[in-house]
Amino acid sequence: MIRDITIGRYYDSESVIHRMDPRTKLMGVLVYIISLFLVKNVWWYLGCLIVMLVLYRLARVPVGYLLKGLRGILVLLCFTFLFRMLYTPGDAVASVWIFTITKQGIWKAVQMTERIALMITGASLLSYTSTPKELADGLEKAFSGLGKIGVPVHEMAVIVMIAFRFIPIMLEELNVLMDAQAARGARFEEGNVVEKCKGVMTLLFPLFLMTVRRSSDLAMAMEARGYTGSTETSRMYPLTYKKEDRAGYIVILIYLAVFIIGRISFLFF
Repeated sequence: MIRDITIGRYYDSESVIHRMDPRTKLMGVLVYIISLFLVKNVWWYLGCLIVMLVLYRLARVPVGYLLKGLRGILVLLCFTFLFRMLYTPGDAVASVWIFTITKQGIWKAVQMTERIALMITGASLLSYTSTPKELADGLEKAFSGLGKIGVPVHEMAVIVMIAFRFIPIMLEELNVLMDAQAARGARFEEGNVVEKCKGVMTLLFPLFLMTVRRSSDLAMAMEARGYTGSTETSRMYPLTYKKEDRAGYIVILIYLAVFIIGRISFLFF
């Protein structure tokens, strides 16, 4: 399951979503996530799922690739569902030991799990269709006005770019560690949940040391090349809006209009 994590990785493809300006995609994901947090209606979540499937189709990212990445957070989704279901008061349906399952708990658990899964799906589409450099440039350009009030926008964009670049590197190093320990007799895919968790725990400490060592090397390399965090930098490929971005903003406005109308008319709440 750990080897199947794809969240945060760039999926190289030629599609209309890939050609869009990262600022357009950032705005779309921001509006999408805000709508998920403001609405608690299963039918709205179903509509969001349909929208995501259409966007993944346009981006030419296989749905199987997304589901493969969601396997890595399956434990988190299950824990969220159980915790929400068992600790929500209401009309009792069944009792298990010291826990009581309620109708309201089941409904809240479904809502919370759907919200988290859809949020991760939307954020994953952003990372699948934009390179870390594009995301950093888009963040810096979109929020450049905040720099006038002292917000370190450039530094924050660099942090985001480094974080996204470290994700595939860390996963590759994790696979190397798993292969090395499997060659010594470790079995990560066998046993019950407790045994699997113990096996994963043996990977955390060496992975942490390798990450610290790599971050130290990166810091020295940036310092040796004279990086000072200045925003006065030139770009080989400056960001420009294209016809795909105009169509993207129209879709975002339509989505926002449907959301506002639904909220005003109490269709979604």
